Amino acid sequence: MGRELYILFIVNPISGLGLGKELPDKIKKLPEYDDVAYDIVFTKYAGHATKLVEEARSARKYTHIVAVGGDGTVNEVASALYGSDIAFAVVSLGSGNGFARHLGYSMFMNKALKQVLCDSYAQIDMLQINDKFSLNVSGVGFDAEVAYEFNKLKLRGVFSYIYAAIKLWFRYPEKKYRIISNGKVMRVSCFILSFANSSQYGNNAFIAPHASVRDGLMDICILKRPAFLEILWFLVFFMNSKIYKLSYYRELQCEEAIVEGDISHVHIDGDAHFMESPIQLKMHKGVLKVVVPKFVQ
Repeated sequence: MGRELYILFIVNPISGLGLGKELPDKIKKLPEYDDVAYDIVFTKYAGHATKLVEEARSARKYTHIVAVGGDGTVNEVASALYGSDIAFAVVSLGSGNGFARHLGYSMFMNKALKQVLCDSYAQIDMLQINDKFSLNVSGVGFDAEVAYEFNKLKLRGVFSYIYAAIKLWFRYPEKKYRIISNGKVMRVSCFILSFANSSQYGNNAFIAPHASVRDGLMDICILKRPAFLEILWFLVFFMNSKIYKLSYYRELQCEEAIVEGDISHVHIDGDAHFMESPIQLKMHKGVLKVVVPKFVQ
């Protein structure tokens, strides 16, 4: 490769129906890794990835740390890399993979592994929500309740997520919130209230088509419940990055905000958390060094 790389792969062994366990064999078969130094570590419990990153930062020998897993693993590794000069990259094994898709990472393991070696980097933003960090899309309302229901299911994957969404769609009411940002107070009643750093939940479901991970701004997305006869059109616009054209959708951009209201469940990059009102939101600009993929055959 002509570069002195030392890569640490942090793998969630249960993501992608256990596909992460195949990583060592996949790498051995890629000639691109013949001259690359790397270590592979499998997580063993919740929070283990954080500890592994902290140890890696103290060791000062790795040039790259790669999260191999779903959005939760990606968030955990990235949060622990805040402010580091170690490059962060992703090999996606989850059901949504919104952050990886936003950056252009392949959903195929072999191609993503090649993209990790791209000599192209960017400093991107992170969104702080109380004491947690978000790379992708977080929020309160319907999607947070879906995340809570999804986390209770034994089976993982996109179909389980769809099941949880359908189960809640017709019985989840709009909630009232108070948003304080840019020196103004906004009172809203909505179905979904999202806080976006990047553009999509995952699977090309674009809740914040205008979001950028490099502008220092969060996109607060406000969606009222689509009427029954509008559901099909909503899905068409939602899945084609055109949601901003809908009359019952609006967004605002800001660096900081306080959100008050009927809050108990909050999802952070798809993982459910318990938080009470008010919640504090703050953008941190350019605090994460990431590998930005180029086109790789």
